[in-house]
Amino acid sequence: MTEVTTGAPTVAGRSAEFWGYLMWGLAGVVIAVPELAAVFDLADWPTISATIGHLENAHSWVRLVVVFVIVVLAYYSLPQLAMPPQRPAAVAGRQTTANGRLTPDPDAVRTEGMGGYLVSACAALAAAVAFAGGARAVDPGTFSGAYVLYGTIALMWVIVPSVLSMFFAREVPFPTLFRTIGYLEHRAGFVAALLLGLLAILLIHLALYPWPRMNS
Repeated sequence: MTEVTTGAPTVAGRSAEFWGYLMWGLAGVVIAVPELAAVFDLADWPTISATIGHLENAHSWVRLVVVFVIVVLAYYSLPQLAMPPQRPAAVAGRQTTANGRLTPDPDAVRTEGMGGYLVSACAALAAAVAFAGGARAVDPGTFSGAYVLYGTIALMWVIVPSVLSMFFAREVPFPTLFRTIGYLEHRAGFVAALLLGLLAILLIHLALYPWPRMNS
C-alpha cells in the first residue's frame, strides 16, 4: 500500500531515502560492473562509456551534447546536496519536489498510486539486461543491446520521473541521484564524497572518451 504524504512519499513503509539507495544502487551496479570488468579485462560487455564513444565516433556532434548535458546536470543537481531532508526547495531559482525534481508547484505534486512505478522500472531494467545479453550473444560486436540497456536507465530513472513531476504533478517514490547522494552525505560523508569523485571521473571519461586510455 502506498501512503500519501506531502513531502516525502513512502511505499510499503519505506522512505524516499531508502528507495533512492535501492533504485540508484541497481542502476549503479548495471553501469559499474561492465566498467570495472573492462578495466580488468574480465568480460567483453559494452560499457556505458564505450557505448557513448561509439555514438561519438559515428556522429561527432554527440560529444557536444554530452558536454552540454554534463554542465546542465551539474548546474541543477549539485545544489540538491544541500537541500533540507524530505522537503521541497528551490534549485537554481526553480522550485523542486521533495525528491529534487523540477516542478511548477510543489504543493500540487501527488504521490499516491506511484508505488507501481518501482516495479515497472525494475521490470524494464531486467528486460533490458536480458535483451542486451541476448544481442551480445548473437553478435558480439553489436551495440544495439547497450543502447537499449543504458537508454532504459536514462528513460525510467531520469526522463520519465522528471516529465511526471514537471508536467503532471506526479512524483515517483525515489529521489534524484544527487538528492540520494545528499541523503548519504548526512549519514556517511566520506562515502558520499567518494561516490561524487567516481561520478566526476565517469562524466569526464564520457566527455573525453577514451580518456584516460588514449589512442596511439
